[in-house]
Amino acid sequence: GPPNWPSAAYLGVCNTECPNLGGTSMGFKPDDWVCTGKYYGTGNRPNLNKDGIPKITEFTPEAMEKFVKDIKDFKDGDLKDQVDYLTSFFLIKDSKACADTAANDADECSVCYPAYPSVAFGGAVCFPDPDWVTANKDKVAAVFKGAYNISFVQEATAQIFGDGGDTTMRVMSDALRSYPVVLGCIAFSVILGFVWAFLLRLFIKPMVFLTIVGVLIGLVIGTYSLYAKAFEMRESPLYDADGTFTNYADATMGFFAFSAACLALYVLTLCCLWNRIFLAVGVIIEAAKAMQRMPLMLTVPIVPALLTFGVFCYWMFGNFWIASVGELKLDGNGFAQIEYDNTLKGMLAYHFFGFIWTSVLLNHIAWAIIAGAVSQWYFARDKDGGLGPSPILASAKRVLFYHLGSVCFGSLIVAIIKYIRYMMNFLKRYADPENKCYGKLVKVIWCCIDCCLRCFEKIMEFISRNSYILIMIESESFCTSARHAFGYLVSNLAGLAMVQSIGDLFLFLGKVFVATMSAGLCALILTSAPQFNFATTSIVLPCVTVLIAAYLIGSMFMGIFEMAIDTIFMCYSIDEDKQLGYADGALKDFVKASAENQRKNDKVSPAEPANPGVVQVTARSAE
Repeated sequence: GPPNWPSAAYLGVCNTECPNLGGTSMGFKPDDWVCTGKYYGTGNRPNLNKDGIPKITEFTPEAMEKFVKDIKDFKDGDLKDQVDYLTSFFLIKDSKACADTAANDADECSVCYPAYPSVAFGGAVCFPDPDWVTANKDKVAAVFKGAYNISFVQEATAQIFGDGGDTTMRVMSDALRSYPVVLGCIAFSVILGFVWAFLLRLFIKPMVFLTIVGVLIGLVIGTYSLYAKAFEMRESPLYDADGTFTNYADATMGFFAFSAACLALYVLTLCCLWNRIFLAVGVIIEAAKAMQRMPLMLTVPIVPALLTFGVFCYWMFGNFWIASVGELKLDGNGFAQIEYDNTLKGMLAYHFFGFIWTSVLLNHIAWAIIAGAVSQWYFARDKDGGLGPSPILASAKRVLFYHLGSVCFGSLIVAIIKYIRYMMNFLKRYADPENKCYGKLVKVIWCCIDCCLRCFEKIMEFISRNSYILIMIESESFCTSARHAFGYLVSNLAGLAMVQSIGDLFLFLGKVFVATMSAGLCALILTSAPQFNFATTSIVLPCVTVLIAAYLIGSMFMGIFEMAIDTIFMCYSIDEDKQLGYADGALKDFVKASAENQRKNDKVSPAEPANPGVVQVTARSAE
């Protein structure tokens, strides 16, 4: 709405561009002013390059007083437009208020202010240059004699962002100036994702065993160090004499006990589940072989990621359009807010659910494509020449033409759970925006509900992933495939636990590798390159931005390997159960051992089929 001038709540004005962007001095000349009302923008101002018009020669109290006096005394009927513009300067303008009902171009609503040097943020918001404000706010106050207090912008920023208003503006300025480095390092993280996947294919076996041994050595060293330190502290004269020292000693002993228990559990797991550990290693190795045979698999998540970004942009613009339909209501202070009826609220909720379902669906389509390609590789007799020219494109065709309905159904279930969880959190924040009404019991209940929904969401995602694998192998419906997949997984719980734990460890290491290397490169450039070292105050926000973005990109690449591992394990479970003989490498020995045990049991008593309802895998369905 029109500005209410003068007003203690007046914080700023809308403009077509950031005024005095990157400047080093106050824009005190009339051509540089920032105006409201009929002088908004720069294209509707009179020509000031005419003779006889008073001018401001310098930014001093004397020059400003002379300019104000000259304008008030200036009389020239031929220059009425110029005089009207100059008399809109806030030092000359009378205090007649601009009513909310007044027209935007009303004379009382047209006020001009000098433009402080600004920095742009997000392409839509301008903040005062914090360095310039700190160095010149006293001079500005002296020139305008308290009529223009630029520190109010700092106070308003502190109210919006917290007590660190200046810090926030500096951080935003650093983010603006370092964005080329941030974008470059994020692009570098994509290259690192390919590098990690390549290294994983080449050195997967030694990396797996080094990780197992490394965890054991780390636990032994940590447990021994805690043991030595705990007993050293307990034998110290300060023990029992100094309460703080005693608490530290007891805490160290507690950590030693916990570390010893973890070491014992880890050793026991290695001893009892050694064969299953080898099974997990074999599954991971076979997944790496599949990725090596089909390098195009690394590009599968890129298209869904780009489409998800496009859907996100559509969702954001859709929200803006829906929000603009609301009713704009002005208050008495010149501010306005938009009110929505139930129909518009329902449209926003429906639009949000559409965004969730679409983004989940795109991710699940990528899972199904990877599952189809990897399962085709596993059940191929000739794993080098029997896959066809492009197994990835063939798998994508099968998903989109024959199994898209099943993928839509699985993604719909996950999307509904996500939507319910998001709505629950929204209701919690909406009901108590200042976090003052809820007691501890209510907060605990909310957290329990959110935790249960999150766990249910993860369970359904796990079931959906394995269902897609069975769908691509046996061409059955989603529910039937989910039931059969659950049966296969239950029959190999120990192997599943090892595969998930060891596989997740490697996936996490890959994510950390991509994220830390990218963030480290960003920090190195910002601290060593002069054009960025002198232009930025802190490297925290750029590095954190790169770290988060690179971790997400690393997660995208590691998600390919995770889906390949899950597919190989499911194919192995089917192969072991039906004795099909498709296993290769390390998994072949496990299938043979399982077949020998089955034959021994058959000599004792006829064995019943483990999964009587599962369709047998044939050469045709495996192609």
